[in-house]
Amino acid sequence: MLCYRFTSVASGLIFVFASAATAQLSRQDLEPRDDGACFYQNPNYGGSSFCVRAGETLESMPRGMNDRVSSIRTFGGSAVTLYQDVSFGGPSVRFDGDVPDLRQTDWNDRVSSIRVQADTYGNRSARNATQIVRRAYRDVLGREPDAEGLRYYRSQIIDEGWTEAQVRSDMRRSDEYKTRSSDETSASGTTRARAESIVRRA
Repeated sequence: MLCYRFTSVASGLIFVFASAATAQLSRQDLEPRDDGACFYQNPNYGGSSFCVRAGETLESMPRGMNDRVSSIRTFGGSAVTLYQDVSFGGPSVRFDGDVPDLRQTDWNDRVSSIRVQADTYGNRSARNATQIVRRAYRDVLGREPDAEGLRYYRSQIIDEGWTEAQVRSDMRRSDEYKTRSSDETSASGTTRARAESIVRRA
C-alpha cells in the first residue's frame, strides 16, 4: 500500500529513499557471499527482483516493486519481516525461510517496506541446514544431494557453524563442479551448466 506523506520535510524524504537505495542489491551482489533475502515480482522466484543483506532494511520499495512482491528466497538462515505500509507501518508478518508463492498467504502484492534479520540459531537447526544443503546442491551442482553429501554438509553447518557461503565455496572446489564448469560454451558464450540452471529456475 503506497503512502504519500506530503507533510514530511524534504530531508526526511531524502533519508527514506537513500535507505532504499543503499540496501537494494542485485541477486549477484548478494548470493552467495552474504546472508540476506531476495524478493521477486512473480511466484517461484520469477520476474523482476531485488535483494537485501541481513541486518538492513527498506523503508520503501524499489521503483516498480511496491505492492508487487510474490515470492521470497532467503540465504544463510535469514528471516524477513514484511510490512503493509512504508516506514514499517501497518500490519506485518515474519517469514523464517523461503516463500515460493505468497498467493498461498495473505501477503501477495501487499509489501511496502521490509526488514531482513540474521537468524544465527535458525541457521544451525536441522531443518534449515537441510534446506541450505539442498539449495546449494541445486544451484552449484545442478542436482539433488546424495545421502553422503547431505549428511556431511548438514554436520558442517550444525556442528561446525558453517554458513551457506562456506558450503557453496566448498562445493565449488569439488571435481564435480570443475567438470561442470569446463563444459563447452555455446555460441552465445553461455556454458551448458549455466543454460541448465536458467531452464531449471524458469
